[in-house]
Amino acid sequence: MSCIEGKIIARGSRDNRSGKARWLFVILAVLLPFCSREGHAQQETFDRESYYRAVEYCRGNVARPMALSGDQEILCFDGPIVRDMDISLASDLKENGLFVVRSAGGSVVLAVELAELLGKRHAKVVVYDYCLSACASYFLIASSQAYVLKGALVAWHHVKYGFDCPSLEIPRDLGPKKLVLRFCGRIAPEQQNQYRAFISADERFYSERVLDPQFEPPPESFYVRRVLRTKFEGTGVYPDVMWTWNPRAFQRTFKTKIYYEAYPESQEEVDDMAARFHLGKVIYDP
Repeated sequence: MSCIEGKIIARGSRDNRSGKARWLFVILAVLLPFCSREGHAQQETFDRESYYRAVEYCRGNVARPMALSGDQEILCFDGPIVRDMDISLASDLKENGLFVVRSAGGSVVLAVELAELLGKRHAKVVVYDYCLSACASYFLIASSQAYVLKGALVAWHHVKYGFDCPSLEIPRDLGPKKLVLRFCGRIAPEQQNQYRAFISADERFYSERVLDPQFEPPPESFYVRRVLRTKFEGTGVYPDVMWTWNPRAFQRTFKTKIYYEAYPESQEEVDDMAARFHLGKVIYDP
């Protein structure tokens, strides 16, 4: 029975004095929520073919790290996120255009600046090959929609500045203790300013994009949290690893609608992906 059929039957049952009418209203009560979800899902469909065409364009002979297509519909980003790089091309991307990205991360402050420009353009973010560190933390949730192509690896880690120390702390969600990196030691005034700029940019960015008030970046599941804790307690040294995050958690954490064409199915698959892109160890979140 379709959603329209359900509504017609319900209207015709109003004059029916038998018990059958009550059953028809029960059916309607069941169908309407389903119809609502169906309509919502249809509104969130993605144009997969256009994304693959855009990725093919960005893989081609275009300027790097950034290039804008002639019709201003596609903005390519391929490479590290370098502090003070020119990101003005993002302002010329057409409304609802595509931001196609492959990046291992880089400057948090620059990543936030570019992500905010993408949000203003209502860009659709398309990830191919890999999106790590600041790319995952900021570009992935820069706008209202993001699409991760099959075979692409998205992974996070803590931001490291070289003057911070690892420790285990009780998180806001009161779950397993969380491994964190906190400022420690004496550093030069210039480094202090960089650290403050990072904290300020990070807090402002997430305050506008997070649904869960208990969220603390970078994102991680309880499973990943326990693995990081075990590694740290076993050596006393911060583990130099990244990790994936199962997309089932995105919908209750971020305002951005994030879709994986195919999330990895095992640690072995993640290991193969990391090896293909010459990355380090990446923990798989099942």
